[in-house]
Formats: sequence, C-alpha cells, structure tokens
Amino acid sequence: PELKDTISRFRFTQSCVGLSGCLCVSYAVWTPFWLKDGGLWTEWNDAERVFGVLSFLLALSAGALSLVFALCWTSETVRSYSNTRALLMAGQALYPTTLLLLTMSSTFFFLLSWSFFTYHHSEEIYQDFSILGSSYWLGALGWILLLVVETIIFVAEQAIVPDILEDLEKALKSWRVNSRLNRSFSDGCPHLAISKSKIAPKRYMSVP
Repeated sequence: PELKDTISRFRFTQSCVGLSGCLCVSYAVWTPFWLKDGGLWTEWNDAERVFGVLSFLLALSAGALSLVFALCWTSETVRSYSNTRALLMAGQALYPTTLLLLTMSSTFFFLLSWSFFTYHHSEEIYQDFSILGSSYWLGALGWILLLVVETIIFVAEQAIVPDILEDLEKALKSWRVNSRLNRSFSDGCPHLAISKSKIAPKRYMSVP
C-alpha cells in the first residue's frame, strides 16, 4: 500500500476500518451467537431477515471496495487523462474515502436489523446482559466502525487534505500542450517527406 502522503494515509486508514467493519457485519449476520445461542434468523422476523440480507450483500461489496482502495489505488490512479478530464467536467475531485463513505452508509440496513432485534428482546436483555453473544456485540462494533468512525475519518480528511483539483487542472493543461506538440510534429513529417520526394526526381533528371 502507498502511504507517502496525507491523502494515501487517510485512504488506507478508512479502507482498513471499512474492511474490519464489513467483516464484523458479515460474521454477525450469519453466526448463531446473538441471544442464548440463537442467531438473527431464529424467530424469522421478516424485517430482521430482509435488512440482514441487504446488509450482508452491501458489506461484501463495501469490503471488496475497501480492499481495492487499500491495495491497488495509488496517487497516480486519479491522474490518468481519462479520469482527469471526467473529474474536471464534473467539477469535483474523486476521493476514494468519499466513495467508501457512501458505500459504508448503506450499512444503515444492518443498524435497522440490529435495532429491531434489540427491541424485540429488550426485556430479556435488560434482565441479563450476559445472554448476549459475540455475534450481537461484533455486529454493534461493525455498525459503529462503518457509520461513526468512517464518518469521523471523512470529516477529518475534508478538513486536513487540500483539494486536488488544481493539480489535476495543471496535469490536464500539460497533457494538452504535449499532445499538441506531438500532433504538430507528426503532421509536419509527411510534408517534409513529400517535399523531399518531389525534389529528388528533378535532381535525377538534370543529370546528363
């Protein structure tokens, strides 16, 4: 992973937090250690089931995105011409942490499922907290990481990291200048070749 500047460190930090939260959510949804060795699906509550499935699918996609940004994304990725032009046309910069935050916020579905479960078993929980298992507590840790910690990192990034649009604009201008120079040079070469080909026969014909 690239950790040479503030942007890359923020990106890597949020990616690691996101991946950890997604693993917690996935573990919580499919393991039977919520309440008295019963899982989220024990009573087959429709709301808990629907929100649980949605949160698991979103956790998988968010986890994959976190891995991509942590291991594959570099500072040069966003500086490619196609990305630069698209970003400038849209008038905004592409921050990986912004994409991660939008994806992680979808874990709100898991929070709903977790809240419904807590509400339905509130009397038992209040009487004895020890009946709650690891799946319940890891689920709580998961949505806290994804909805609270990720948001804090995002706000800190927006306050600390400078906007990269100026650098992107400079990169785009330099690319355009270089492309024009290369085009003018390539356009000039055929004319030069044609002029030489026209002069050569005349010299040949002038020889007695």
